[in-house]
Amino acid sequence: MDALITAAGLGTRANLPNGMRKEMLPVYAARHGKIVLRPILECIIHNLSLSGADRFFVVLDKNDIHTADYLSTLGMKIEYIYQKKPEGYGKAVALAEEYIKDDFILNAGDGLIMDMGKTKKMIDLFKSTGKTMLSVMSVPNPERYGVANITNGLVKKVVEKPKHPESKYALAAFYVFKRDVMNRIAGPELTPAINQHIINGNEVLPFKIRRSDWASIGNSDDYYKVLRRTYNFCTRIISS
Repeated sequence: MDALITAAGLGTRANLPNGMRKEMLPVYAARHGKIVLRPILECIIHNLSLSGADRFFVVLDKNDIHTADYLSTLGMKIEYIYQKKPEGYGKAVALAEEYIKDDFILNAGDGLIMDMGKTKKMIDLFKSTGKTMLSVMSVPNPERYGVANITNGLVKKVVEKPKHPESKYALAAFYVFKRDVMNRIAGPELTPAINQHIINGNEVLPFKIRRSDWASIGNSDDYYKVLRRTYNFCTRIISS
């Protein structure tokens, strides 16, 4: 199954030095019974490759040669899509329209579900149901996220950073999409395309995870929290 990973952000919100990519910041990972440090982007690719993805498309900034050089050492089937300038998450995803011809996995390059078992379960559920899957998590401040309104076990609407959220369920940036979603992207945000997908009669299922399952590098002030959480998770995995 194809996997699309967006990794073309400039790191401005993360307050990183010019040229440094937050997708390349290391987090802790469990490999062969040991705890190691790996770029979060590499951890995403590793987890997805063990969960059903066999071909990867990575959206990179046009000037970012270092990330591509690193990924080329992984021995994975990866194609690079270069973005001339940042124009929003939806636009970054839309760049892959000519490359991805079927249903696909989408993961932001700066966040991952730490428990690979849940990643695989979500992909397997998509394969068994044939329905778009959105990972969602209950948060105390949903107005800061894309929000999923859920009724009778289905996502009925998604709203990008609503002032008055109707739901506590925020979108985590990991999805398994029917190809139809790609055809609906018309602006800088992804949520309108998901809504149009729903309006077209497609059932969309929420996959509920805990907030603690999701590790995302939002800004430099919180980076130490991501390191601590990934280290603690790997410690539990290895000791179990």
